[in-house]
Amino acid sequence: MKDVKRIWLGGIVLALSVTSFYCSPDQNTNNTQDLALLGGLLETPEKGAGNLAGLDNADPKAQNILDDLTSVVYGSYDVVYIPGAVCGNGTPYKIFVDRADGILDWILGYSSRLLVYMEPGGACWDYESCTGQTGIRGAANPNGIPDNHMNFGAFIDPNIPGGSPNALISPIILRNNPTGQNVKTSNWNKVFIPYCTGDVYAGNKVATYSDPTGQNPPITYRHVGAKNMELVIDWLKNNFNKPKEMFVSGCSAGGAGSMINYHFIRKALSPSKSYLLNDSGPIFPAPGFGNQWPLQQKIKEAWNTEYFISKAQPDFPSVDIRADYGKISEALAQKYPNDKLAITLFRRDANYSMYSYARFYGLDENNPADKEYIISTLWAQDIENLKAQYDRYPNLEYFIPYYRSINESHCTSIVEFTGTEIENTGITLGTFINDYLLGSSTFRSFFESVNPNDANVTNFWFALVNLLL
Repeated sequence: MKDVKRIWLGGIVLALSVTSFYCSPDQNTNNTQDLALLGGLLETPEKGAGNLAGLDNADPKAQNILDDLTSVVYGSYDVVYIPGAVCGNGTPYKIFVDRADGILDWILGYSSRLLVYMEPGGACWDYESCTGQTGIRGAANPNGIPDNHMNFGAFIDPNIPGGSPNALISPIILRNNPTGQNVKTSNWNKVFIPYCTGDVYAGNKVATYSDPTGQNPPITYRHVGAKNMELVIDWLKNNFNKPKEMFVSGCSAGGAGSMINYHFIRKALSPSKSYLLNDSGPIFPAPGFGNQWPLQQKIKEAWNTEYFISKAQPDFPSVDIRADYGKISEALAQKYPNDKLAITLFRRDANYSMYSYARFYGLDENNPADKEYIISTLWAQDIENLKAQYDRYPNLEYFIPYYRSINESHCTSIVEFTGTEIENTGITLGTFINDYLLGSSTFRSFFESVNPNDANVTNFWFALVNLLL
């Protein structure tokens, strides 16, 4: 196993391990372990390994310089505590806000536009996953959210606790993407919604989980993501009411959460224009023909998802989302016919697909044959069902590339857009966002055919990422 590497490039500090960001079991303990624990893919480096060359960790001036440099890329976020909201372990919940409040922002119209981005990070419904013992299939941030969660400089300094690679990993939210692949939301007001309840922002239940080995005491876990979001939305309404444009997004758990909470955010803030991009958190049509039905039934009981359904259902009289969570897309399309609502995911996603089926169909994701069956049959069938559903509505569109060699082909909007091209069209997810979702081009869907050549797509960044895997 190679030593974990940190890169100083062009005066900007980057930790390339963000590509395995999806579900670090605990990014709030010791940062010398964080890079090693990301995604359960890396070994723990020796204490002090990977220190940034030239950075004296005892020198606050050096740390300040590092923080200033990283804020150029990632933005400068204020911590906002949300009274009454808590993480899974009962610690106070908070959000992070980067305001477009400069004179130039006002002149260019950025101050009247809002991005709401929801953090990724797995899910849990038992002792192993809710304590983070299952690694990549567990829940992120089981120990809560530190005040410096958005401080990437703290993350890459192994002597400073806090910071998170989950926080600022997408061109959608980065102020200045090092690859140059920014999108129109880069300069908007940005609100980052952390994830620490293990319930894709959908639950309202306090659960007690016992250690199956009997070696440790039970834990109490607060799956209160939906309740937290109610309080967050109240804050958003008081601070960003009626924006000219609003874009709600997130990847993985954050993608599912963006779709689940879009109606509530949209209803409260009343933007003039509004957009949704669910990145790799699909809620597939289920009863009778959908393979995701067992998962939907599991979370219904584990997280008390009836809480948010009971609040949403009266606003969707013609669509029964209680009977099929996968109909949320249809409900949104009917409720907001002038909004652009999109989903993106990879056909070969080997992460979310394992979450959706392995434990519910007696399949072993470590068995190559079972893994291929999940991706090529169960996942593929549900994608076809989703496409048929989206094709019925002009304001529902999808962007589905075939494969990308980083992060198990999971989350199309992270790190950069290279590898998301639709065959030889030159259209990447960045193009889709800027031109079709946020732009004036006719809204349309993209679906890539089987394309083994995607495995050969690489560049400087991909090569560096692979040093960590």
